[in-house]
Amino acid sequence: MIEKIESEADRLLSNLGISEVPTPIEDVARLLGLRISRAPSTEFSGLLLRKDGKALIGVNSSEAPVRQRFTIAHEIGHFVLHPRQDAFVDFRKSTAAGDIRPPRERHADMFAAALLMPRKSLLKDCRRLAGNIEPDDLIRTLAKLYAVSEDAMRFRLINLKALKAT
Repeated sequence: MIEKIESEADRLLSNLGISEVPTPIEDVARLLGLRISRAPSTEFSGLLLRKDGKALIGVNSSEAPVRQRFTIAHEIGHFVLHPRQDAFVDFRKSTAAGDIRPPRERHADMFAAALLMPRKSLLKDCRRLAGNIEPDDLIRTLAKLYAVSEDAMRFRLINLKALKAT
């Protein structure tokens, strides 16, 4: 499933003619015909609503800009990967230790990571920088370059086996 999700994200970026980093995620949404609306919330990070051939992504405006970018990419993941479901809500409450997120949520997270940190570009940048700086500095530098959180970058590099889990 991971390879399928990676391929879907790569194909989407290619079809839209997007190759730069950071991924212009709001342009991706717009090119897919998705409207984005922001509002503060204590309940949710993001949501996707579809009705009558139209779709809306709701984003929690009180969260950090890098989190908002990931949320938009996550909801695009639902839009692309789960076309038969009309509503998704990503609630803010943190997952308790041992709880497992539903497969659709994990798939949307994987898609978001692949969309915001495309494998080919990221591995190229990682190789270019890796020999010159310490792992924490590498994560920090790449996170800034790709406009994602350091945690998201760390997980992505570990999942791509470009960084060892510590």
